[in-house]
Parts: sequence; C-alpha cells; structure tokens
Amino acid sequence: MIQAIYILVADSGLCVLDKKYGQAEMDPNLISGFLTALISFGQELSSGNRVHVIDFGAFDICLSLRSNVIVAATVDKTDDQNAAMSVLADVNNAFVKKYKEFLNEWDGNLEPFEQFTPIIDEITKNGKASEMRIIVPVLKGKVSPMLVRLGQMTQEVFDVAKMCKGKLTSRDIADQLGMPMKDVQKALHTLEDMDMLEWQEIGEFAE
Repeated sequence: MIQAIYILVADSGLCVLDKKYGQAEMDPNLISGFLTALISFGQELSSGNRVHVIDFGAFDICLSLRSNVIVAATVDKTDDQNAAMSVLADVNNAFVKKYKEFLNEWDGNLEPFEQFTPIIDEITKNGKASEMRIIVPVLKGKVSPMLVRLGQMTQEVFDVAKMCKGKLTSRDIADQLGMPMKDVQKALHTLEDMDMLEWQEIGEFAE
C-alpha cells in the first residue's frame, strides 16, 4: 500500500502536509531534506509534471513535481509503481488547483492545508489505490528497428517498446526482459519524451 503521502513546497523544501496509512515510520523532515537536496543538485527532478521513482531501501519513493509543489509517497515495493505515480499526479493536480493562488501569498501558516487531508484519503482510497489500480504502458503505433540502426533509439529502449502492448506493467516488462526496474523506467520515460507512449488503466478503477 501507499505507506505515507508528503506534500512539500519545492522552493523552500518545507513539508506542509503529511498523511500516514501504513506502519512504516518515516520522518517528514528526512523526506523533505532528501528531496530538497535532489532539487538543489538537479539530479532527479525536471521541470513539468514528470513523476519519478527512487529506490529507498525497503520502500520506493514516488514523487511528482508541478507548479512548485512536490507530492511524494513511500510505497511498498509490491505495489504497482505506475498506479502509485498516477495517484500522486492526481493528488498533485488537486492540491495545486486548490492552493495555487494561496501559495503565492503564503505566510507560513500550515493550518489551511489540513483541509486537504480528506481529499488525499479519497484520491488514495486511504492508501490502497495503488493495490487496486493497474497502469500499463501502451505503444502508439509500431516501433521500427531502423530507429536503432540510425542511432535514434537504443536497443534497450527498443526492447522495452516492443513489450508495451497494454498487457504488461513496467515490473512485468522488467521481469520478462531481465532488466533492472530503473532501466525499464528510464526507457519508458524516453518513449514518453518521444511521444511514442501512453498509459492505460486496466485495474479496478478503470472505466
């Protein structure tokens, strides 16, 4: 399950709201300090609404950056990462929609953010959404081996692309190709940047 959700203001690194669902104990200040360091060095986070997964020992840290807001979560490694990332993007969008103008003149008072807690509960299904949703990568059209020969795509990205038929999760692809999960995620991000990939939900909450 999603063990905990943390919402941070990126430029200050301050955690303005956190909600725990599981038994894992993680200090919000530790999370905010860790992510602030990443932002400062530009090693993991990019502009826009890209979502990232970071191996953090017993758990994964999934995070989404949008409009100076970071939504991060500690997630069980058995959960579907893409489902968790989709949930975080939804939380981020809802938070920015509700507080974007408020943050422009924010005086440091954390109390107004407490009103957002029920919205987190609803979006995350009390931390269980990533157990019940399955998000799979789907290739748009076909991918040609000519892209590899022309140097426009690596063989690794091509191999991942061939697996994106709407039936396998990124973890399934990693298992079948015998690739590290981080390399599969990197290849999927490359395909997204090339506008060759989309995500479809096939889990319990799919329409």
